[in-house]
Amino acid sequence: MKALVFNESLQILEVPIPQPLNDEVLIRVLYSSICNTDLEIIKGYMGFNGIPGHEFVGEVITTSSRYFGKKVVGEINCPCGNCYLCLTGRPTHCESRSTLGIFKRNGVFAEYIVLPESNLHVVPDNLSEEIAVFTEPLAAAIEIFEQIHIKPSQNVFIFGAGKLGLLIAQVFRLNGCVFNVFARSESTVKKAADMGVYARLISTLSNSDKAEVCIEATGDPSGINLALAHLHPRGKLVLKTTVANCEKIDLNQIVINEFEIIGSRCGLFEPALRLLKQKLVDPQQMIAKTFNFDQIRDAFEFAAKPGTLKVLIRHY
Repeated sequence: MKALVFNESLQILEVPIPQPLNDEVLIRVLYSSICNTDLEIIKGYMGFNGIPGHEFVGEVITTSSRYFGKKVVGEINCPCGNCYLCLTGRPTHCESRSTLGIFKRNGVFAEYIVLPESNLHVVPDNLSEEIAVFTEPLAAAIEIFEQIHIKPSQNVFIFGAGKLGLLIAQVFRLNGCVFNVFARSESTVKKAADMGVYARLISTLSNSDKAEVCIEATGDPSGINLALAHLHPRGKLVLKTTVANCEKIDLNQIVINEFEIIGSRCGLFEPALRLLKQKLVDPQQMIAKTFNFDQIRDAFEFAAKPGTLKVLIRHY
């Protein structure tokens, strides 16, 4: 099969079709999308070599699977199921896990992938493949509400109006709290407005502008210090950005201001699918461009341009 392989550089190569093991099934990839994490991987994040990519919609072709012939999306963490963390309800932190296209498991920028059947979720019939591919990042946005209780009376700053930031903003809009989205460019502010999300330039922030909750989704190493500078004492900072090169931070300010910092990544797929199905979250306008698979290296170049939103890959 054809696959995009990263080993110091990105190349389209012929590689063997993966063979399912134990509880795994074989999936034909229909659509995938490029995430900021994929862009960081080719800068050295996680030291990953192999086939990247983790956001996808596919069709199960293992005939013995209960999902045979169905369109599915898939959770990216593959735990052992037997260790302490798995048995205490933290399988996404399993010490023996592999992570699709990120750590010890080849990803979705290929014709076929394998995943445990238990990782799969059926795509509703009325949900297009192009929209269903947003399930994984939308689940990550929803995870914020699984981790902390945000009162509708609290004010929230969301730093970053990119691929993840705009999904987070749409989820926060359902909560009813007062939130402000901050972006680095006028074009990003305009795109947010086109989606019904009010955004401001980061440069308009004054030193006195602060929030009870800050969400950091800039995709930039400097985002954490920016968010900390605009957090009230005893406020909560939720970190979404992962980067190859990390920023240094002054830990004293965390102690002095009694900040609460929460790392946040993967989330629940079923709520994400429901929001997409009901069009309570509509990411259609976030699609910047769709490339065919044989153009995937061009797609990476396009996705790396500042301000570019979601880039999709059509695999058939």
